Order: sequence, then structure tokens, then C-alpha cells
Amino acid sequence: MKSTRLVLALLFFISFCSDSSTPISVSSLDDITGSTTNKIEISNSDWDNYIGKSSSGNFVALRVDRDIVDDGVLIVFTKENLRKGIRDGGRVMNPLDRNVVDKMSAIGILPLPEKILSLQDNIEQDKFTTSFNVQGDFHNSDVTKIDFTNHFTKYTSGLLPSFFVESIGDEIYMFGGMGNIVKMNLADGSVQEVETNLNQIIQDQEYTSVVKGSDYSSRMGLRDSSFDKKNNLILITAIKKDFIKNCFTLGVLSAELNPENLNFSWVYNISDCYENFNSHHAGGRIKSFNDGYLLTVGDFKLPEDFKLEIGEKSDLGKILFIDENWNSNIFSSGHRNPQGLIIKGETILSTEHGPFGGDELNTVIEGRNYGWPTSAYGFTYGLENIYELDHAEEYEEPIYFFTPSIGISELTIYEGKEFPRWDNFILITSLKDMTMYTLKLDAEGKSIIHVGEMYIGERIRDITIANDGRLVLAGDLGSLIIVNRTDKDIP
Repeated sequence: MKSTRLVLALLFFISFCSDSSTPISVSSLDDITGSTTNKIEISNSDWDNYIGKSSSGNFVALRVDRDIVDDGVLIVFTKENLRKGIRDGGRVMNPLDRNVVDKMSAIGILPLPEKILSLQDNIEQDKFTTSFNVQGDFHNSDVTKIDFTNHFTKYTSGLLPSFFVESIGDEIYMFGGMGNIVKMNLADGSVQEVETNLNQIIQDQEYTSVVKGSDYSSRMGLRDSSFDKKNNLILITAIKKDFIKNCFTLGVLSAELNPENLNFSWVYNISDCYENFNSHHAGGRIKSFNDGYLLTVGDFKLPEDFKLEIGEKSDLGKILFIDENWNSNIFSSGHRNPQGLIIKGETILSTEHGPFGGDELNTVIEGRNYGWPTSAYGFTYGLENIYELDHAEEYEEPIYFFTPSIGISELTIYEGKEFPRWDNFILITSLKDMTMYTLKLDAEGKSIIHVGEMYIGERIRDITIANDGRLVLAGDLGSLIIVNRTDKDIP
């Protein structure tokens, strides 16, 4: 198994200064000694484990010492830049204080002082870690984006999600849209590709879908990932091909959690199967629930009249309960394209794309109908309102909706020490708005009494909470996005 480690600001920091220290004569990195944030000394062949790959070659993150610029400024060098810097009088020192490292303050590629400007030659800033501060409603946060495009494709390449994220112990697992898996250890920053058969399974589906002359094949693949702690299983939802009927459906794959190798197999698929459909409307979120799972299923963007006809005869537009034997029944109905799902105790929340506006946050209740395609708080794409804005009595009202649409995505309920003022807040990610929303329920859990915003600047596909309480987001440009509370938080 081949593993790579990215040298990022999260991983290690080497102090770089320009005093009159005796220059180190160096012909290769074998002659350089450094240390990680865990005080692990790096020398000789150890460098191979701490130098990552970008599209432009090897790189190393360095810190410019405080006698040159303000404390905490980080820059990125190539290996050749590093060698040149040491030859020119730089020296390698101990890393920053661990407390500072954990807060990830002022991380980024910044303009350098004239003294060492020459060390910045030919560096592409968009290939490396960038960081910025965001003011929030109850917290100020540092947002760090780590470029993983050497592992995952961007959403813009084929309109397939870049990857999904799960927090398992100290590690973040990333599941690519076409089935490749990468994990990153948040404690030491190491990155490793995970051996799996998932990518081969996805390739074997032979995706083909043409809708009104437009090829949707590249949009088909993974729809979600989930970790079943009770059974130590990784669950994946994906578009599955029925080779006998030559049609496609929404399926579930399962694998026992093995850090070295994840061997998946199909365990379930919904009853509906179509030769051509818009897989963007497949839904696919899955979560553990009552010795089984809840699975969201979209309407596959079928014609309005057809959707009305199939009604309860179909799994489309439903949230399904799947028992431990992989048998299913309808839990709730009337959903257009449910893109988010979170379960906490007896509370079940789901997010749902509206037609043109009207993105919904729903409290999901067994047996209830949520109105689609009859009622919606949006319009047709011709801007004609053909829906009942106030849901009819037989339909469940959303507890909150966004008009215009934000491209609503995954959600979670916050628990952790990093953001104490967000305890039990609902965190909702968005695609179109590139924003994370923070919502607070009233004491009865029936209405939203506060909505805050945190602009991330990238389509956010997925969200998870790390063990230490930091937020980890999956960006559709191939970015792993880590959010922590800044040292300069709101008093």
C-alpha cells in the first residue's frame, strides 16, 4: 500500500530565520534536520514521509521568524527553494508552540519581505494550504482549506461531488465521487490512500444517462458516506446499474471498517429503476436509526405529472427505513430531493432542495407527507408559482425554508468543546451560497429563532465534527476545509 504525507501547516512548522548563523552546507535534504509539531526529528530518508506532492512538484511549509515579519506567518517552498534558503544562511529550528499550531492562526502563503523574496520563485498559491478568518454570529473562526485535487476531481470537471467526509477517531476519511478513499490523521497531518474495491465497483456500473439530449453520465457515482459505530461499518450510497433490466437505481454498499483495506459489497437498492434520469435528484443520505438506517431518496427529477401518478407506489421522493436485514418500508413521503439528514436521539432533521427557491429544513416524523410535488415554497424555473405556498393541512410544514435557494446540502447538530456557544445549534451547509448556516431551535424544537451565516467561499458538499470539536467540511473544489475557533474570538 502506497502512502503519501502532505507537509502542510497542520503537519509541521519549521522556523526559518535570516540571522548570521553559520550556513549549512547541503547538497540534498539528507543533510537537513527538522522536527514536527510532535517533536519528532526528521532527517535523512525520513524526509520522504514528510514531503507531499502537488501538481507542480514537492513542497515544504516554512515559518518566517518574528524578527523578519509578524509572528506566525507561513509560506510554502519547493524542495529546491528550501535547499537554496539553507545555503543562503537560513537555519532549521524547533516548531511553533503546539497551542498555536492547534489554533492554526495566520496560516497561508503570504507575500514575503524583500530579504527572502527570492525564495518564493514559481510557487502556485492555489496548490497549497490557505487560511483566512471569518466573523460569525457567536464565534469568530479560522478556516483552513487543504488542496486534495491530487486525489479527487473538482465538481466542475463532471458535476460529480468531489468527496464526502466522515470523522472516525482522530482520522478524517474522504470518499471520492468515483470511489477512491483517502484518510488524514488530524493529530499529525499524515495522509494515506486506503486500499479498496469501491472505485472498481463504481467503474463497473458503466454509467450512461441521456436526458433531453444532455449526457448525465459523469454526474453518476457516490451520493453519501456514513459510519455505523454500533456495527463498525462504513456505508456508501451510489448509483447502481441493474444489468438485466439495463437501468439505474440508488443502492447501498457496506464494508467492515478496516483501516488498511475497505472491501465493499452491495447490500440494498430501492425498487425504482430508470434507463435515464438526473442523478442530481437521487438524494442518498443515509444514517443509523433504531437498529437499522434511514435513507433519503429524491424524485429523480421525473416529469411532474408522472411523479403525481406514482405516489405511494414508488420509493421516489421518500425517506425509507431499512432494517438490519436490508428490508425497507416508507418512513415519510413528499420529498423533492433530500440532501441532508441528521439524527440525534428522537430528533430527525432533513434538508431538501426546493424547485426554484424554497430549500427546506424539516423535522421528519414517521408517516407524514411533506408536500412535494403539490406544495413548495418556490417557483417553477419559468418563475410561475404553481405550488401551494402554505402547505395544505395534510402536509407537514418545514420548520424553516430559504427563498431564494441556497443550494442546501448536508447538516449536523453541533456537539463539542471548540464552539461552546453553538452547542445544539443546527449547522447547515450550502452549495450555491458557499456558506455554512448556524440555526437555533426554540425550546420546544418546533421553530427556528436564530439564523447566522459563515461564508466559506466554496460549494460545501458534506460536514462532520472531529473528535476535538473542530468542523471538517468537504469542498466541491477538492478542498478539505477545517474550521476552528480563533484566538481572537467574540468576547
